[in-house]
Amino acid sequence: MPELKIRALPGNALRLLAALLLAGPASAGTLSLSWDNDLLTGEDKGYTNGLRISYLGEAAETNPECALCLSSRARDALAPLPGVGATENNHALAWSLRQLMITPQNIKRREPQYDDIPYTGYLSGSVTLWSWNGRSITGYGVSAGVIGPDSLAEEAQEWVHGITGSTNPRGWDNQLGTDWVGGIQAMHARRALKTGQSDGLQQDLNWLVSAEASNFISNAQVGAGWRFGTNLPNNFISDYAGLSSSVGMPGILDAPGPGWSVFVGVLGEWIPYSYLDERSGRYQYDQEPLVGHAGIGASLHTRDIHFSVSLRTTTSQDATNKEPLSFGTVSLVWRL
Repeated sequence: MPELKIRALPGNALRLLAALLLAGPASAGTLSLSWDNDLLTGEDKGYTNGLRISYLGEAAETNPECALCLSSRARDALAPLPGVGATENNHALAWSLRQLMITPQNIKRREPQYDDIPYTGYLSGSVTLWSWNGRSITGYGVSAGVIGPDSLAEEAQEWVHGITGSTNPRGWDNQLGTDWVGGIQAMHARRALKTGQSDGLQQDLNWLVSAEASNFISNAQVGAGWRFGTNLPNNFISDYAGLSSSVGMPGILDAPGPGWSVFVGVLGEWIPYSYLDERSGRYQYDQEPLVGHAGIGASLHTRDIHFSVSLRTTTSQDATNKEPLSFGTVSLVWRL
């Protein structure tokens, strides 16, 4: 089974990806840290580790006189696109650094395992403009990254496994790359239902559609999530959405007071192109074009901090191995 794990980047690649994050405004905003690991589900195979760090700047509408603010400039530049530029919307840029690992199931062997998936390290930076109001959110983003030794997956996986006491991986000398990757993404989510008392129990139902075109993975997704709790935040997508996007950040700290929630989500994904499928050479990997995702979780929040834990499962990504992937996610969001 494929096994995804973490790593970072040196040299020119690191400087380029750091520039994507540091180009954002220095003003106060929201910071998010999301971590996936299958040890949270009692396993160590398949998708085992991923990390995303994101910063969401202040909405352009909070300081309309700022001529140099990047969020307002991005809003004006992308105003012709659907969902952007409406006077009742807030607009803000989100900057993200995302890191994944892929390894075969048997990480004790040093030699290539052509009957399994190859070792692959991935690191990318992205910037997304989010436009939202009380009913919907729309986002458009670009990403750039690297696959291969420059992603530092080997060092990061060894570090994670040293902390958790897991088996030391030995096959990174056979990893794929080095290749540069990049792409564009669009997403739209909408609140279909919100009921309950502002000072009591509430529930909401949200749905999303998204599409991404890149030379790492190209896909289209449609999903829905249900949430139940007290003082629900105003974000549209709960944490079951995972590391793929910062769509859950806008509104997540706009709750009227402290509270809790439980949530479930389902997602369907069509994958016409996968780097691992096209570039893995002699390795045995056949990307399933249709993949299902499901998740369940719980969260606690105040007006400045949001913490959640969730468990997820997917149908098999690999047509040559029918086992589903399962992993857990821990997410922390706080106001700067």
